[in-house]
Amino acid sequence: MVERLFPEIATAILFLIAILCMIALLYISTRW
Repeated sequence: MVERLFPEIATAILFLIAILCMIALLYISTRW
């Protein structure tokens, strides 16, 4: 439902989640 009403918002949220995951991986890799 949300994707049909707000496709741009849903895509932006998924994009931000992907960025946060990459930042978390970089943070963990630097901590090791």
